[in-house]
Amino acid sequence: MAERRAEGAYRKGLEALARGDFLDALAYFEATIELAGGEPGRLPVAAMSYFGLCLAMVSDRLAEARDICEAAAEAAPTNPEMHLNLSRVCVRQGDRAHAFRTLVRGLRFDPRHPGIIEAMRRLGFRRRPMVSFLPRQHPLNRLLGSLRTVVERRSTRPAGTRRRSLRAA
Repeated sequence: MAERRAEGAYRKGLEALARGDFLDALAYFEATIELAGGEPGRLPVAAMSYFGLCLAMVSDRLAEARDICEAAAEAAPTNPEMHLNLSRVCVRQGDRAHAFRTLVRGLRFDPRHPGIIEAMRRLGFRRRPMVSFLPRQHPLNRLLGSLRTVVERRSTRPAGTRRRSLRAA
């Protein structure tokens, strides 16, 4: 009975989070944790991570929120959502470098996770220049970087699809 109520509170928390209502979501995730009663499992760990995220968004208790999210990420290290939530708290705290490292850790478990990819895009971290001893704006670095992008895009294109040339049209 309590497990079913905990799942209901968890779902409502996710819905409130999707709406951007962090305060309601915080209450639902807190209820989920209390209803689960400290039972080990997927639900309390995920609720703990989302609780930490919501806590960071609605209050200035950022250190506590980060500790909660780090504990959840350690408890479920293969769940990319835990790493995504921790990175959001780190960004809120102003620690962009740790947020980036956390996102990279999450990508190890799900390289195509849309939330992590979007978060990395928003962070705006650049890759290292191709020729590290030359400045980033050097023409050789710019050319090699552009070539790297073209090759990577081609390698991620689904099999059997070709890019149409302008002459063929």
